[in-house]
Amino acid sequence: DMPHVPFLYILGAFIPATMIAVLYYFDHSVASQLAQQKEFNLRKPPSFHYDLLLLGFPTLLCGLVGIPPSNGVIPQSPMHTKCLATLKHQLLRNRLVATARQSMSQNSSLSHVYSNMQDAYQQTQTPLIYQEQSARGLKELKDSTIQLASSMGNIDAPVDELVFDIEKEIDDLLPVEVKEQRLSNLLQALMVGGCVGAMPFLKKIPTSVLWGYFAFMAIESLPGNQLWERILLLFTAPSRRYKVLEKYHATFVETVPVKTITWFTLFQTAYLLVCFGIMWIPIAGVLFPMMIMLLVPARQYILPKLFKGAHLTDLDAAEYEESPAIPFNLAMEVDIGMRRVEWRNPRRHGHKKPR
Repeated sequence: DMPHVPFLYILGAFIPATMIAVLYYFDHSVASQLAQQKEFNLRKPPSFHYDLLLLGFPTLLCGLVGIPPSNGVIPQSPMHTKCLATLKHQLLRNRLVATARQSMSQNSSLSHVYSNMQDAYQQTQTPLIYQEQSARGLKELKDSTIQLASSMGNIDAPVDELVFDIEKEIDDLLPVEVKEQRLSNLLQALMVGGCVGAMPFLKKIPTSVLWGYFAFMAIESLPGNQLWERILLLFTAPSRRYKVLEKYHATFVETVPVKTITWFTLFQTAYLLVCFGIMWIPIAGVLFPMMIMLLVPARQYILPKLFKGAHLTDLDAAEYEESPAIPFNLAMEVDIGMRRVEWRNPRRHGHKKPR
């Protein structure tokens, strides 16, 4: 019946089609960037334009056939990459721990233990740029441990766990890496395709169960989300915020004033509520993709006029751009130092000195 559709109807369809295309482009692009962050140290570099080109062909085919197209979505795509990164870390860690224990059981010297660990690591990797980071980490760990062994007077003696704590030290030297393969993606696609044949059973699932599933997925994606972490930080008592510094934390905790964090978080929360609320308006609900599209000019032109560029950079940092944990005494010093800066500059940080 498509040849018989009136021309005005075709022109009118361009409006919702444009909205859907913008949302589709934004959803896939954000999912691709989050799943291919440089912090993941992927062996294959990202190619966003080429991915969109290839994605356009099946999208066109799906439109002609009359079936919904597929694309990368949030939070499934980034969560998939994170799971593969965790798997890679566990595999490398188990390999290095086993190698170190085997060498130490043979009464090997410290240099021999590290040599075996380096060989074991290289056997599991392809010669790539990110290997340099782990090799440097191994060398730094080796130098610090040799210094400890020298102070104990047993540099040439067989090494034991009094000098080298395997379980504790190896976790710090491994970088973030991803177990890159196609099997998990293929299995996921096959399971999604298998759901087509299960439609009679899926229709019997209550709507409340589906909403519960989506709520569970949303809650699972909260840990590590910077907006959520900032909200928790703002609800933390000022006298207890130093505890955030005692574990791995985002860089903005040390570099951005609390007032700036508060206003930036309020802006994000308000924009989120507007995007969520507009979907429930019967007529204006189709404008939801426009609100998503306006995020780009808002971040590019409006926010730099409201916040400092350095603060925006830290507040926009990727999830894996974290600072290491700080010992208790240093965390207290940093927290007290930040309070003194805000105390001396009350107008700059939005605080008033009591009389």
